Amino acid sequence: MSNSEDLKVIDSVLKGDVDAYAYLIEKYQNMVFRYVNTQFNNEDDSMDITQDIFIMALEALKSFRQESKFSTWLYSIMVNYCKNYRKKSRRHFSFSLLTQRDNEEYEIQIPDERADHEKDIVEKDTLRILKEEIYALPDDYKKVLVLRDIQGLSYNEISDVLKLNLSNVKVRIHRGRELLKNRLSERGLV
Repeated sequence: MSNSEDLKVIDSVLKGDVDAYAYLIEKYQNMVFRYVNTQFNNEDDSMDITQDIFIMALEALKSFRQESKFSTWLYSIMVNYCKNYRKKSRRHFSFSLLTQRDNEEYEIQIPDERADHEKDIVEKDTLRILKEEIYALPDDYKKVLVLRDIQGLSYNEISDVLKLNLSNVKVRIHRGRELLKNRLSERGLV
């Protein structure tokens, strides 16, 4: 479904066909859940929060002015909801991400839970360290890294979602990646 199809569905919903909203939920639910789960790392809470975000978006749909893509507007709601939820609950959160080494991107792997027991222990320790280091990043870096490297938003979309100018987005992504790489290197992961 393209953005123009999103707009058709939104028009139907605004005309009273609330059931049409199911198409938008189906299209974006995995994206929203992945982001939320990276923030809170609790599947049950993440499912509840994802549902809350879609309810909030439905209630605010009449305020969508179609100046940006629906997905960008939904990202803004999602990011703000998670920020406010985190302030209220003060929960810990974590995520996997792409980072840079010598100007080449590589992915930090999250362990496969089906691995053999000894390897699983080592990988769980690696994941624990990764979570600690990501959690320790300043919030500004965490946000841009999740949106860029996990959610796959463009720099311009991140700029729209976080209400930052493009150069600030680029700087934060670069600095966040470097900071995480240095921290992981100090702990022997990179």
